[in-house]
Amino acid sequence: MELLGKPWAEHSPRSYNRAIGGTAAMAEELERDIELLEIQEISVWRQQLVAAAAGLFTAGPVGLIASLETFRRLEGQWLPWALIGLLAAPPLAYGQWRGVAALQERLSGETDTSADLAAAQLISESDRIARTCALAQRNGTSDGPIRNPLDGSDLFCDPSYPTTVVITSRSFAPLQEPRSCGGITLAPGTRAAQWLVTPAGSLVCQAVALSSGWWWQQSALDRQTLYRRCTANLRQEARAGFRRTAHQLGLRDYCAEERALLARDRIIGLP
Repeated sequence: MELLGKPWAEHSPRSYNRAIGGTAAMAEELERDIELLEIQEISVWRQQLVAAAAGLFTAGPVGLIASLETFRRLEGQWLPWALIGLLAAPPLAYGQWRGVAALQERLSGETDTSADLAAAQLISESDRIARTCALAQRNGTSDGPIRNPLDGSDLFCDPSYPTTVVITSRSFAPLQEPRSCGGITLAPGTRAAQWLVTPAGSLVCQAVALSSGWWWQQSALDRQTLYRRCTANLRQEARAGFRRTAHQLGLRDYCAEERALLARDRIIGLP
């Protein structure tokens, strides 16, 4: 017997139960799929958050954007992302630092100009004293003691004091523009300048900078080693009866470097 053109068996209670059970199973499977998708999305967001935080802490705001975009393009592959970040973070951070410094210079132009002029005066005064000392060393004459601009101490600029003389300027506001110092140019950030006058009357200008300066790092700044080498130089001079200086004996003047470091420490406030 048929009802509305369909077999009676299709409309039996058993067939309805099977249909309802199948629909429930499909709904449950769909809920599981949605739940798994939500868990996966949460995991992806967490990974992106970690990548963004790493970029922010290593390379600033630009690093955050670059890190997140790189992570998305690499589809969550951590190893290539880390290698790219290792190479890109230092230049990104340095570029932003330089940009902020340039912006600060532009925003405080008048103050920087006056600070640079004051620094130039201190550099010029110390340079005059250093050149007077070098001339006295070269000519073997002395017109009386002169004083170090750093601390007012006496400077022995004559052959009777046969060792390198260290002349250090007073501390000034960090240079915003390059300034000449003898035959070299002081880089921005320099807080003081030093002149080393050899017994032969030659003059070398060096910079004392905020970050301790490249020259100091290149000069092997192990203080204990420097002290030992200065002591060894003094022993060599004693063996020569102090008739010849370490410089004249062909030795590097570690004692002058020691005095230069002590003066630098006073400038940058080291204990």
